[in-house]
Order: sequence, then C-alpha cells, then structure tokens
Amino acid sequence: MNPHNNWRRIGGVVMVATLALFAGACSSDDDSNSTTTTTAKEDATSETTAKPLSDEEYSAQVAEISTAITGAGTDLCELSTVTTEGPPEPSNPKQTAEAVGLYVELLNAVAGAFPAESAASSESLRIAANTLQSEAEAAGYPTDFLSGDAGQKALSGDGYTAAMTEYQSIYQAQCAPAAPTDPGADPSASTVPAG
Repeated sequence: MNPHNNWRRIGGVVMVATLALFAGACSSDDDSNSTTTTTAKEDATSETTAKPLSDEEYSAQVAEISTAITGAGTDLCELSTVTTEGPPEPSNPKQTAEAVGLYVELLNAVAGAFPAESAASSESLRIAANTLQSEAEAAGYPTDFLSGDAGQKALSGDGYTAAMTEYQSIYQAQCAPAAPTDPGADPSASTVPAG
C-alpha cells in the first residue's frame, strides 16, 4: 500500500471521497528508493530516475506542511484544504521519523478540531497518533513503515474508522462546496399550474 494513502485518509479532501492517501510516490512494492517516470518527447519515450531527497530537502518539505497544519488551527475545513498532499516517500529512517511526526501532528490537529460533542472521536485519533509514533519508534523507523502492515495497523480499528467516518460527515456538512445552481433559473417559477 502506498504510504501517501495514509495521508489522504487522515487529512485531505481526497480522504473524504476515497479514504486512500498520498499522490505521486513510489508504490511499496518498489524495492528502490527512487521513482522512475516516463516522459514522451517528440514520439520518443525516455525514462528518468529521480533521486531521493536529501535530509535537508525532505525536512524543508515537512516543515512547509507542518506550518500549514499549524496555520489551519482548529478549522477542519482549512485542515482539509492544506493537507491534500503529504510528504514525499521517505528514503531513510531519519526521513521516516519526520514523516511519522507529521502524521502524528495532523492526527492531533484533526482531533483538536472536532467539536466538543465528538470527544470519543478526538480520543480515538489521539490514540492512533500515539500508537503510530510508538510503533514506528519501536521498529526503528524503517522506510516502509507507513506503507507496511505496522503503519496500516496503527491507523485502523473501530475507533479510528468511526472517527474518520465522523470527520467525513462533518466535512460534508461544513466544508463541501454547495451543489451548483442554474444561474438562469427563476426561483419564483413553479411547475404547478395556477388555479
């Protein structure tokens, strides 16, 4: 499973629609730490291999996302907007630790943004955040942690699933764009004949 799927499951608008996560990363079936892309140029196809980000580049991207999460505060709609893309796939344990920390930050931010009557959902997300952090740490932050069984297990269970379902309901009620209306329609028009 792609580690970016967890990101969308936790915070993005994509989570609301599909409960699946990260865009643009390698699949977990790929044993390398690089991404291969194919581009077409004048009917010729060439393959290029992107190198993994340096720790500094990775940290900068994580910091940018973290700043956006902090800036969203307790606004669930804003959290959904700023978290549509997760961090790049980690290529070493240091980067995995940063990615896990970002997931934990997002889970806790969403937990803090739930309304007071959703205390059980908030607590479930905090438990998932703590579980994710402790399991990743215990495993030594392997690069495949977020895409592997241990990462998936930490982000599962009845409480977590119920919290994500409630998040979707809140999102749909408060954040989803309104259905488009016909600007030419006359609201006073009726299909019921007079008389």
